[in-house]
Amino acid sequence: MRRKTARPYGQSVNRIRLMSMMMAMVVLWMLYNRLKDPVTWRAIADDKEVRAAVPPENVKPAAPEKLVPGPNDQDPDELASIEDQFELIVDRAPLREREMDAYWRLMDWSLTQPFDELGKRAKDDVPFTKLWEQPERYRGKLIRLRLHVRRVVEHDDAPKNPSDVANVYEAWGWTDESRSFPYVVVFPELPEGLPIGTDIRADIVFVGYFLKIMTYKAFDNTRGAPLLVGRVMLASQPVALAPAKSDPWIIPLVLIGGTIFIGYTVWAGIRSRRKSQVKMLPKELSVVGSSEGGNFDNPFSQNEAIQPSSDQRIPSGIFDFTTQTAASPPSEVKT
Repeated sequence: MRRKTARPYGQSVNRIRLMSMMMAMVVLWMLYNRLKDPVTWRAIADDKEVRAAVPPENVKPAAPEKLVPGPNDQDPDELASIEDQFELIVDRAPLREREMDAYWRLMDWSLTQPFDELGKRAKDDVPFTKLWEQPERYRGKLIRLRLHVRRVVEHDDAPKNPSDVANVYEAWGWTDESRSFPYVVVFPELPEGLPIGTDIRADIVFVGYFLKIMTYKAFDNTRGAPLLVGRVMLASQPVALAPAKSDPWIIPLVLIGGTIFIGYTVWAGIRSRRKSQVKMLPKELSVVGSSEGGNFDNPFSQNEAIQPSSDQRIPSGIFDFTTQTAASPPSEVKT
């Protein structure tokens, strides 16, 4: 017979639940310890500080610009010749080899003009949605962008090109209008003070030509970003992010606590399964095994058990026919 402990004040807390609660408290404490560090929120707080550091109209070239002679988009013949190359461009697709001729042609155009001249002729009110929905309308057009850059990559193995450009730099960032939707801009010269890396905080002013909507992979999802080729100037000094503080004892504590919790859970599960088995006492087994001479306690009567009368033949079950007797045939009626 299974023994139960009387609890007059209600069910007590299970030990496994108690351990789970303690582990949850440890995790919440670790989260609080991390979130109270100002460096954790620097990615959100820095945007306004960097944006207000230097107004866009005060942007000046940090070094003398390198210009090369050649035609650009102000030449009607040059505009007519590039249309054939634009027909090979496919939007919402990766950058392909057949599109590189137009890519390098736009690079040449940006190198033939000073940054200020490009900025005067560029459009600075083109929304992200218009580039996405009507890329063919803005292909080859000058566009000015103020980008909050978070990634700058250097390609020092640029393929052979008509511009004789050895290094190409690629920056990813977004504008106040596009918000979380990024742009990717390509430029041949790195402004002084702009760092290279995958986690930076800087504002740049880009002026260049729109090429296409290029797709890329992000968290196993295919997304798209406008690709532009041109020139870049630094709009504000980059913010040097301090490394996040890390306590060396947190990881060992989590590992030790997790090991203890898992071990205790397994041990408590095995113990509870053993206790759940019904245990029969030897006296009870003897009563169940033999009914002759056994004294059965009748909970409904203090006297002897009620025995059915001879005419009350009740089978023990619907399929027990041993106690049933065949009905006697009716006696013949004598006339």
